[in-house]
Amino acid sequence: MIKGDPQRKQQLSLFAKELIGFALLFAVLGLVVNFLFQRSIYQNIDRGLEWQKNGVLTNRKPATFRSGRPAVNGQVPNQIPGQNTPFRTNILVFNSKGRIVNNTMLGNRLYDVFAGTRLDVSQVNKVGEMTLTSSDASVHYFRTLLIKVPKSNSNPMYAGRYVLILENIDSDLLAIHGFRKSLLTTLLVFWILAIGIAYFLSRSSMRPILASWNRQKQFSANAAHELRTPLTVIQNQMEYMLTKPKSQVIDQVEPISTSLDEVRHLQTLTNRLLTLARSDADIIQINRQSVNLQKWLEQLIKPYRDIAASQSKSLDDQIKVSGEGKLDPDLIRQLIIILLDNAIKYTPTGGTVTFAAEVVHESRLKLEVRDTGQGIADVDKKHVFERFYRSDKSRNAKTGGNGLGLAIAQWVVKEHHGTITVKDNHPKGTTFTVVLPIK
Repeated sequence: MIKGDPQRKQQLSLFAKELIGFALLFAVLGLVVNFLFQRSIYQNIDRGLEWQKNGVLTNRKPATFRSGRPAVNGQVPNQIPGQNTPFRTNILVFNSKGRIVNNTMLGNRLYDVFAGTRLDVSQVNKVGEMTLTSSDASVHYFRTLLIKVPKSNSNPMYAGRYVLILENIDSDLLAIHGFRKSLLTTLLVFWILAIGIAYFLSRSSMRPILASWNRQKQFSANAAHELRTPLTVIQNQMEYMLTKPKSQVIDQVEPISTSLDEVRHLQTLTNRLLTLARSDADIIQINRQSVNLQKWLEQLIKPYRDIAASQSKSLDDQIKVSGEGKLDPDLIRQLIIILLDNAIKYTPTGGTVTFAAEVVHESRLKLEVRDTGQGIADVDKKHVFERFYRSDKSRNAKTGGNGLGLAIAQWVVKEHHGTITVKDNHPKGTTFTVVLPIK
């Protein structure tokens, strides 16, 4: 693609949009996962504080512990740990003057750590956080819950006093920090992968767009060329007649006849272009109707016997069908006319065109149109259904063809969920075979 190419700009736009979409998706995913993980951690901590609070208010006896099962082959037993662990929880008891009174319970080391803690009665029954800085400048974090114990409590240490429950959350914060780093690394790796995926998807998305764009450009160029040819002929004939203003119509029969032929050619071309444009836009709807196959096909090909005879050619019909079938009579008529018109057009004088029809497998109509013309080369058989395609032998512009008929025929067959194929008609000529479901 050249610089400034709109196709390249479109691909880059798709790539950028998909990459931004992936980035937003991963960012939202990361935020949601981080939020849920952090909330789960703090919920477990707060449940532990509530459990401790209930233990103080109910004067619950401390739990006793015994040694658990030893590790087996170095593996720790796979059991879920208890949520209400007391091992990292500390309790400060304040008297009415805000002094800590359970220094004996704490011990000298812990008392020295918490000695500077102040009582704030406005935080009763509220979960808060507290930070302590040690002598080595390390910071430690606690989750706190302050409660007022009733005087009726049976434990004289707690009765009528304020109790501050502190739970160290250093390990939890380290877990959250480690989880965030792992999550960020994972998202970064996936985002790098997303660059490749976005590039691949943008290229994949552009393939049908580019194919359609190229077909449209080719279609427009070919259509312009096909339209220009008859218009040029008509213009030349009209300009020629203008040079003879005193001539009578009878004197200008040949240029008038040539102009009328080109007008008919132009009308056929525009009608077929309109049909293809409507088919691309899915405007044409299939209208299946029940028809008497034998009678309908005989009436359809009857005019072509006279057309073939007028060109010193013969049309042989082999219609062996009975009963009724469901199809769109207008579209199938157009299909058969295209095939018969091509067969007669490319059959030499004295040649024979054969139209055959039969029902196969009880539910499919098989149509064959055979001619005794020059035939179609194998290399061209793969392309005869392409729009505006011609070969020197089978589609010559001198015959008046425009390379759209078989493209329309193929579209009609596909709309009926059938098949159309082309093969040689031995010893010479071409055979087009159409198979259509009629039930």
